[in-house]
Amino acid sequence: MVNFRYHIISLVAVFLALGIGVVMGSAVIDRALVDNLEGQQVAIGRRVDEVVAENQVLRDDLAELQALSEQLADEGSQRLLTDTLVDVPVLVLAVRGVESQGLDDLVALLGTAGADYAGTVWFTSRLGLSTDEERRDLARALGQRETMSTVAVRELAIERVATALAAGAPSQSPGDGTAEGAAAGSSGAMADTIADLRQAGFLDFDPPPGGTDPTSSLVVPGTRVVMVSGPTAVVGDRLWSRPLVEALVGPAPAPVPVPVLAVEAFAAGDPDRAEFTEPLRADVALSSRLSTVNNIDDFAGRLAAVLSIQDLGDGSVGHYGRGAQRLIPAPA
Repeated sequence: MVNFRYHIISLVAVFLALGIGVVMGSAVIDRALVDNLEGQQVAIGRRVDEVVAENQVLRDDLAELQALSEQLADEGSQRLLTDTLVDVPVLVLAVRGVESQGLDDLVALLGTAGADYAGTVWFTSRLGLSTDEERRDLARALGQRETMSTVAVRELAIERVATALAAGAPSQSPGDGTAEGAAAGSSGAMADTIADLRQAGFLDFDPPPGGTDPTSSLVVPGTRVVMVSGPTAVVGDRLWSRPLVEALVGPAPAPVPVPVLAVEAFAAGDPDRAEFTEPLRADVALSSRLSTVNNIDDFAGRLAAVLSIQDLGDGSVGHYGRGAQRLIPAPA
């Protein structure tokens, strides 16, 4: 006789069988999943070991290439550049923030080439004129009213520096009409300009090795200027470096007052962001009046810079580096 108790036992048996089936099925699935994951982990571990080994090989290759590059830079510069700029006066102008090993190495190459390196004039962050105090200080340093506008006082500072540098040409220098008088006049003008702006904190100066008077002989006839800026400059190129370059080379078709090489130093910046030299090259009128090198942080760029300075002596200009006409200037 089927009673209520029989139904309860039957239902319990069904649910128990179902539970046992679920547990057994889960155990089988989990085991397969675990085996699959373990296999993947072993494969990944093996691939990681391969990548680590490949990276080590690449690091070793890179270290070897860097050592060879440094050796090439040292030996190649001596062979290619020794005495190529003997007695050529060179002044470096640079904006703070672009300090780099590449710039230091460029200055060293100027010594290898025998250039008469006059030192490096540094333009500081104060030239950004971000405060009224900086604007007033610059106006006072230039002998102007403190109410002078930011734009006007910056333009006057650029004009003063460019005029003093342009005075290196004997025909444009105050003095007694002789080359010696021209040199004395230009040196005095530059010395006064540098001294006033430096005292107010708008300029710094690194004298040449062994230099005793940091402002007495910055400009002599025939001085060639290297203008250094880049994406890490503390003062934007549109505010200072670009207008200073324009003032130095002057408008066409007049002769170029100051031979200028504009170079890009990246420091910790991105070498693909040539924010200083690319706009200069894009200006058709301006690009025909100066030379540019868009990366002095590698040996090819520094080599191109020294060779470009040499070419400026006979009025030859060009644009060199990544994506330019050439990596380095062509033979004469």
